Amino acid sequence: SSSFKFQLLDMTSEKQLAKGYSEKVGQDNAIVAYSINGVNVFSDVMPLPSHREAVQHALDFLTSSEHSVLKNLDALDGVGFKTIQAGEKNGSVMLNEDVLAAMEYYKDLAPAHNPPYLNAIYMFKEMLPQTPLVGVFEPGFHSNVPFYAKIYGTPYEWIKDYNVVQYGYHGASHHFVTHKTVELLGLPKDNHKIISCHLGGSSSICAFKNGVSVDVSMGFSPQSGLIQGARVGDIDPFVIPYIMDKKGISLDEALFELGNNGGLAGISGVSADMRDINAAIEKGDDRAQLARDKFIYDIKRYIGEYLVVLEGLDAITFAGGIGQKDADLRTAVLSALSFLGLELDETKNKAHADIVSTPESSIYALVMETDEEIIVARETLRVIAKN
Repeated sequence: SSSFKFQLLDMTSEKQLAKGYSEKVGQDNAIVAYSINGVNVFSDVMPLPSHREAVQHALDFLTSSEHSVLKNLDALDGVGFKTIQAGEKNGSVMLNEDVLAAMEYYKDLAPAHNPPYLNAIYMFKEMLPQTPLVGVFEPGFHSNVPFYAKIYGTPYEWIKDYNVVQYGYHGASHHFVTHKTVELLGLPKDNHKIISCHLGGSSSICAFKNGVSVDVSMGFSPQSGLIQGARVGDIDPFVIPYIMDKKGISLDEALFELGNNGGLAGISGVSADMRDINAAIEKGDDRAQLARDKFIYDIKRYIGEYLVVLEGLDAITFAGGIGQKDADLRTAVLSALSFLGLELDETKNKAHADIVSTPESSIYALVMETDEEIIVARETLRVIAKN
């Protein structure tokens, strides 16, 4: 919602030709950095009023004669977007008018994401009218979740006529992590049980069995599941009208508070960033400790749920900024699985090794850097070839 990331890939070899990012989009001090063939070639702080300027700056960089990464934009065979929500159109699909209309219809489910994605897509359609544009929607990976697991206890009309179901998100990350876990461990492709923990500013947990997602912690919107950096996570819906009445605020104001002042930031009073929370804990901040304890508890709660859903567990993999880099959090979570025979190698865990469980452990524990971009690129290539 406040950043833009891209990669340019030669998909004949899946070689990364260039990559870059812009952070703090919408501010006067946006951070921009680009690399070519793994070498950093540009970094600066500049005003980027919107995502349109961020995208345009990146395209100007890629096509500049100085760097010669792309002769021109027509050299692109396709553009893939890690899109968030299009309701019944979710999946890996060509971004035609029907799909864009669905993104517009469902944009209130992902208000921080769908609007900037739509702006970028319209921008590319304008500049590259003949180039295939593909959306790899986050919920697509979770399309095999059983329908009884997707639905809520709402009136059936809500489900049938208004598509009120659990969609699930972080599909590209969970796709990469689960399939890579199967590959690294040499697990049978049709007989495995994995829990994928994508933990960062936005977090979710996925239960993966025999090649497909069978459940995921995020539901109808990205607001649900674990507490997030600034999102509330799971909450009793009747809290909202109660708070509206007691505080004398509107529904929009209540939803704004939940989506912007909740989660780790709201509980800690410090930050949405776990690094800042950890620093506050070291200074004795009780609210910061409470936020961390709640986050760890939520992770354990979903892992416990998915142990039963999966009827066992072969491996649990941690990814995302927190999952990868917070060894103490992994210890706190994985120690709860010792009763099942999971043994953690603390030396490997502190070193953030690929496998942090002992050879004797009954369950593998892994740490992995996710690669959402390669999943988007592979899916984009697949969709283009099919069409």
